[in-house]
Amino acid sequence: VGASDSLAQLAGYVDRLGEVCPWTARQRAADLLFHTRKELLEVEEVLRAKEIDESALCSELGDVLFDVLLLVRVAARDLSPAAVSLEACAAAACAKLRRRAPYVSGAAVPASPEEAEAWWQRTKEAEKAEAAKGEEP
Repeated sequence: VGASDSLAQLAGYVDRLGEVCPWTARQRAADLLFHTRKELLEVEEVLRAKEIDESALCSELGDVLFDVLLLVRVAARDLSPAAVSLEACAAAACAKLRRRAPYVSGAAVPASPEEAEAWWQRTKEAEKAEAAKGEEP
C-alpha cells in the first residue's frame, strides 16, 4: 500500500481547509456522510466496469481518502480533538485488526478465506457482547 509525503500533504490540506474554508466550517460530521457515500458509489462504479480504469480508481479512492480525513477533522473539531484524531482512529483500526485478524501481527495464518472470515465474525460478535455489557474489547 505504502504511505508517503502525499498522505501527509493531503492531511495538511484538510487541516488548512478546516482553518480557512467557510464551507468546511459550516459542516458537521453527519453532513459529510452524504458526500462519502457518493464517493463510495463512484468507486463501486469503477470497480464494476468491464475493464477497470486504474487511474479513475486511484482518483475515486483518493476522494474517499479525502472524505475520511475531512470527517476525522470535522469530528475532532466538533467533539474532542483529544479523543478524535487521525492518530486515535488509526490506533483503533490497528487494535481492531490485531483482534480480528491476529495474523497481521504474526499469529498463525488461516488455512482458508472461510476460516479467516469465521475468526473475524466470531471476534466481532464477542466484541459486541462485551460492549453490551459495558466492557472494553
